[in-house]
Amino acid sequence: MSSNAIDAPAAAPSRQPAGRRRKGAFLSLLVSGGLITALYWNLDVRLVGETLLDADRLWLVLSVGMIVPITLLRALRFFWVTPRGALPGVAEAARLTVVASAFNVFLPAKTGDLVKSYFVAKRGHVSAGVSIAIVVYERLCDLFGLITWCLVGWLVGQPQAAGLPALFWPILAAFGALCAVLISSEVAAELLRRVIQRVLRSGRLSGLRHLAEGWPDLLQLIDGRRRLVVPFSLALWLVHLFQIWTFTVTLGADVPFTVCASLAAVALMAGQLPWTFAGLGSTDVALVVLLAAYMPAESAAAMGVLISTRNLLPPLFGIPFMRPYLASAVDEARRWKRGVAEEPA
Repeated sequence: MSSNAIDAPAAAPSRQPAGRRRKGAFLSLLVSGGLITALYWNLDVRLVGETLLDADRLWLVLSVGMIVPITLLRALRFFWVTPRGALPGVAEAARLTVVASAFNVFLPAKTGDLVKSYFVAKRGHVSAGVSIAIVVYERLCDLFGLITWCLVGWLVGQPQAAGLPALFWPILAAFGALCAVLISSEVAAELLRRVIQRVLRSGRLSGLRHLAEGWPDLLQLIDGRRRLVVPFSLALWLVHLFQIWTFTVTLGADVPFTVCASLAAVALMAGQLPWTFAGLGSTDVALVVLLAAYMPAESAAAMGVLISTRNLLPPLFGIPFMRPYLASAVDEARRWKRGVAEEPA
């Protein structure tokens, strides 16, 4: 396992120029705004509002309130994935989880998650590759859980989704199998490291090279916990999809759980594409198209509004905690720059 510790500035949340970050955030907002405008241009906005106003109040509170335990479960998994000693406890993992969610609102392609990598590297003295691999490992566990329940729902519920080609499901199954291999096989991780090291010998794509180098090390560090993390991720995403199904109950739509789990999972995957702001727009359009056989378009759009709370409320929880983490990262970067400036030519 690689033993090189990483200097804190090298694992900073984002090394992109500020102008590029602002441009990426602006483009995300532009794409989301365009998709939402196009969607609601073809819908009766009044009916969408009425659907939300007529929602069952008790189910609304229960369904939206599930965001809190889901966030805590995400934090618990993050704590299990980090090397021992990198975090003082689950409470710190929870704070970093919501702070990263807040940064994701301002940074493109969910690069705010690298905030977690930065502080794990700083406190746990792990390599750059391991710190980056933690974030990617969680993302692959999420995809594995989401794809698994999507396919289970498709096999059991046989949903009617005219917008999806027949090849979509076997391709999705293959991608899910690839995720399973990557999060569980040390042999595959070592093979990936050797291939990337051979292909990327220059300084280009250094982040990908660091990731490939740290992936086998991370699997070794969490060896015993992998038997817990992977099934926990499956259970976590079952809770996610149950929450989304409760949104249909809140709106009075009669959609079987298996159908909702399968098609909502596809919509969530569309929302993970990096060109929108917190998934807004792409998830909404996907819901309206995919659920056309089960609910009116206006009800599906209202469901998209409720789903958007999943991406917007955790950042609100994280805003009060952002200042000390941001100040720490800025101070470390300033010290690093001063050290570079003072080095003899």
